[in-house]
Amino acid sequence: MDTTFLPESLQLLVKNWMLWNQSQQYSVELEELLKNRNVDKIKTMFDGRLSFGTAGLRAAMAPGFKRMNDLVVIQSAQGIFHYMHSVFGSSLNTSGVIVGFDGRFNSKRFAELTSSVFLKHSIKVYLINEVCPTPFVAYGIKQYKCCGGIMVTASHNPKEDNGYKVLWNNGAQIIFPDDKNIQKSIIEHLMPEDGVWNTEEIYSNTLLINPLIDLQKRYNSFIDGLLFPNLEKKKTNIIFTYTPMHGVGYPYIRNVFESAKFNPVIVVEQQKDPNPEFPTVPFPNPEEGKSALKLAIETAENNGSRIILANDPDADRLAVAEHPIGSEGWKIFTGNELGALLGWWMIHSYKKIHGKTNSKLVVLSSTVSSAILKSMAKLEGIRFEETLTGFKWMGNRADQLAAEGYKVIYAFEESIGYMCGSEVLDKDGISAAVKIAELAIYLEKENSTLSSALESIYNQYGWHLSINSYFICNDSLTIKKIFESLRRVNNQQCNV
Repeated sequence: MDTTFLPESLQLLVKNWMLWNQSQQYSVELEELLKNRNVDKIKTMFDGRLSFGTAGLRAAMAPGFKRMNDLVVIQSAQGIFHYMHSVFGSSLNTSGVIVGFDGRFNSKRFAELTSSVFLKHSIKVYLINEVCPTPFVAYGIKQYKCCGGIMVTASHNPKEDNGYKVLWNNGAQIIFPDDKNIQKSIIEHLMPEDGVWNTEEIYSNTLLINPLIDLQKRYNSFIDGLLFPNLEKKKTNIIFTYTPMHGVGYPYIRNVFESAKFNPVIVVEQQKDPNPEFPTVPFPNPEEGKSALKLAIETAENNGSRIILANDPDADRLAVAEHPIGSEGWKIFTGNELGALLGWWMIHSYKKIHGKTNSKLVVLSSTVSSAILKSMAKLEGIRFEETLTGFKWMGNRADQLAAEGYKVIYAFEESIGYMCGSEVLDKDGISAAVKIAELAIYLEKENSTLSSALESIYNQYGWHLSINSYFICNDSLTIKKIFESLRRVNNQQCNV
């Protein structure tokens, strides 16, 4: 393939990628770009590398070092392995890693390639062999005492994207310095090692373990420990409608609800099964509100259901809508509103079980979220902490607090992410769905609703209002310029 029309530095990057890549899918795509001499597009794909952000590695699936593809996954897995080995030594062999994947295009393939890299070095791999919720990887790390975990997911991104979420041995997402050290290790191990491309061989390797059945049982036990005592969950008039948004959530919600003795949910049939095309929603993100919940609302209204539970495609987030009795329309709760409801319920549940709160209890939220949790903590006599944006900060802080003798009972972020308890040190849309369903049933027995309870919370702890929105920009250079401009303005203000 002719690359002579490219700048010299870009030529070298493209040639290296072509030399190392063995994926026919991405080779064909690159051939077409080179044939059309699309320099600008090639530059966006090859000039630089993916780096770890608030959600790990995430990009469109395409050729290039700045895109998600087989080669980049192998290089990333090699970098992670070698850094883990430098940190954990021989205990990495016995403790191993856990790997999961969602229902997107190539997710299973990326998980198998990752497993292949670790197995090549005689590392035990717990590969969840079916699509699974992202929080199962975080939970599995602690259950099996792994050195870390990898979840292949792009969460609620558009269908063209995929991602690579890395978690450390505490069950939380990687932060500094591990993220930077892994990035450095990836650069030091770019050439694919012998045999890692052949994923068929991994299934005959005795070091490969499928933990799904055992992990589900353990997770159900964790949920049982979160439940409000003596609440008759089957004796209710509430029918819950559920959508996994073409993602992984339905079999797990069905299993957990059955284990926790809830009535079965009514599932949105058109969105029940994993589908990487996301055919019924322009963006598979329940945070979008009515546009994303249109089919769920139709299903609910056709089945006499007044509460909707919606997970995003990897089931780590939860959206909730309610049609209060006597009202004309649906109330779609914001992330902050749902954060307030769940926060109150986790504190109330703790008091019901233990009699009272104490100063060793902690609740967390991030700096972009409502301050409602801070107000609750002050009145309830418990500790509140605020972290930087992202559950990687809240998860790691929760782990630190536990080591100091504190008990973290709840954390949330306004982008519909909730951590109920501290067994999963990441946002978890499955446990959040259980707790909000439980709360709705409890409120029904008190002749109340979620909407009424939210107003009561504000009356008790103070009104906390917010309006959040966002802009979509896929050009990394434009994003960089915007943030550099914001930092300049901020620095100028600080110097005044």
